[in-house]
Amino acid sequence: MIQNQTIILIHGAGSISDAWDNFKKSFESMGNTVINPTLRYHQRGYKSDPKLGNTSILDYVEDIEKIIKKLQQKPIIIGYSMGGLIALILCSKGYGKLGIFLTPAAPSGINAISFSVIRIFIMNIFRWKFWCKPMPPNFSSAFYGVLHDFKKDDALRIFKNYYSPESGRAICEIGFPFFYSNSPTKVDEKDILCPTLIIGSGRDRITPIQISKKLKKKLGKKTELIIFEKFSHYIMEGNEFKEVFAKITDWISKKIGDSAV
Repeated sequence: MIQNQTIILIHGAGSISDAWDNFKKSFESMGNTVINPTLRYHQRGYKSDPKLGNTSILDYVEDIEKIIKKLQQKPIIIGYSMGGLIALILCSKGYGKLGIFLTPAAPSGINAISFSVIRIFIMNIFRWKFWCKPMPPNFSSAFYGVLHDFKKDDALRIFKNYYSPESGRAICEIGFPFFYSNSPTKVDEKDILCPTLIIGSGRDRITPIQISKKLKKKLGKKTELIIFEKFSHYIMEGNEFKEVFAKITDWISKKIGDSAV
């Protein structure tokens, strides 16, 4: 069992920290300190702060850095989707004892665009200046791209509980990193010194499994990849959560030992 660790949980795009409830409660029940911040300007529902639209991935990274610098021990950093990319960047800056990237968004150099991704974001990417405006949550896009393995009523419940507007700039930085002379999502694998784990889902439509496979190739021996072929993107509850959490805790135990402090 994992004990006496500090664990940071970073949520994904268009979401809030409450999406981590199952992970947070399970880690805390083992005797760990869990920090799961809601990213800058995110809030449940459709209303958005205008400043969200022009918020960069690096702004999110900076906010988490400030939290980490106040800690008494190096944390285990776990990120989901866009949060997985943020966790990857933080690990490249030397902040993590361990890094775990769940169905991660792609860093610069790995193509993030596919037919399914275009279908999910098409209503937003054709809005004028989408790259500097808040992106409102959209249930039909979420149901197709993230929640397609759930019955519609269950998918709507999840959507209403956890979804938030997202930064158009952050989405643009992930999807179109070549627009930037110095891409905010660029990660140099040589800078990652801690052990890392990638969790990929075979039926993922928003961060397709090819991203996890290419990230594994990029990081090489610095990481391990576990693929759940029958899972889609949303792995935060149900059997998906139980199986993913079991794999994560087993991997952490092997890396730090059951009695590590």
